[in-house]
Amino acid sequence: MRINLNQLRSFFLAVREKSITKAAEALYVTQPAVTMQVKSLERDLDLKLFRKYGKGLELTDAGEVLFGYAERVFEIVEEMEYVLKGHADLSQGSLTIGTTRSFARHLMPRLLSRFQKRYPKVKVYLNVGSSRKIADGVMDFKYNLGTIGRLPYQSKLNVVPYTKEEFCLVVSPQHKFAKRKKVSLQELANEPIIIREDGSGSRYATLSLLSSHDVKPSVLIEAESVEFIKEYVIKGQGISFLYKPEIQLEVRMGLLKSLDIEEGPILVQTDIVFPRGVDLPPPAQAFLRLIETEA
Repeated sequence: MRINLNQLRSFFLAVREKSITKAAEALYVTQPAVTMQVKSLERDLDLKLFRKYGKGLELTDAGEVLFGYAERVFEIVEEMEYVLKGHADLSQGSLTIGTTRSFARHLMPRLLSRFQKRYPKVKVYLNVGSSRKIADGVMDFKYNLGTIGRLPYQSKLNVVPYTKEEFCLVVSPQHKFAKRKKVSLQELANEPIIIREDGSGSRYATLSLLSSHDVKPSVLIEAESVEFIKEYVIKGQGISFLYKPEIQLEVRMGLLKSLDIEEGPILVQTDIVFPRGVDLPPPAQAFLRLIETEA
């Protein structure tokens, strides 16, 4: 047994309005059209729903039962329409973004603050991981969008360039480079370097930069934790390339020394990534429009 929703709506409105005529007005159809829909419903259900038609509509027991269910059905339909309208006009809904730990601390707060000022009813979920993990999560639809350091991407991703973020060479104040303002990349060939974990956008950018100048780094440790890397460099155990906002406090306190590179600043391209060939939900589309206004 299948119930036609249009037939059910005609029946429901006729009973609620206590009039076939008023039901027809509400549906913007003719009175005979409503009568035909109700009779078709009775025929499909093989049940009489009214004891009599005309001015005084009187329900059978089966009609009373069906009306109770129809009332609940159209309450849910009305609620659904209200909720979906909210998603369309961004008066509600959610946005899930993946980003790196460093960008979550220093890049995303300003961007998300602007987004939520425009769309205060949209709930934002921010998840962190390496750039590679976030890119994979976007392709697996765990996140609507990702804000990450550039990597070699798979064709399943759309990529919108966002900002270029500066990374710095850092050494301890006791390091032989500490009294200098600049060093060349060639001078780093024999220095023990602490780099980020595999899948990190900054790791990819750093190793690509060194490789482009024929420098093979002497990698001492690979680490996920920026705090661990800073502590290791402070103790004079190695040098590293770190995101500039992450080291400002330690530089001011004299715990780390930031050095310029003679070949020029180390800039990591950040990208907004999202699945290719997928219709993004309205909050994600609004976020991309915000990015475009900053470009």
